[in-house]
Amino acid sequence: MNKTSTFRAAALLVLASAFAGTAFAADAKNAPPATVAAPVQTITKEQAVEMALKAHPGEVTKVYEDTKKGKKTWEVKINGSDGKKWEVHYEISTGALVAADSK
Repeated sequence: MNKTSTFRAAALLVLASAFAGTAFAADAKNAPPATVAAPVQTITKEQAVEMALKAHPGEVTKVYEDTKKGKKTWEVKINGSDGKKWEVHYEISTGALVAADSK
């Protein structure tokens, strides 16, 4: 391959790359927006109790709405079968465990 053919091949490759990038950018502008995270699923008091007892078996003594670490939670108090008293907090809007403290 001579120098002229090599130069032409390189120039063609650069042009093809430039146009391909433009095509992808145009597609990205027309693409629908990315989907938002799945809708949150609130949990009931009963679900919070069930999850807490699964993690810390015992006798539930109290359940109420509370705020822990800036999040609305269900606080479940348990006299555990392990001899400890547990306070377990589940975020109401997601069901995520926020805290589990024993005394």
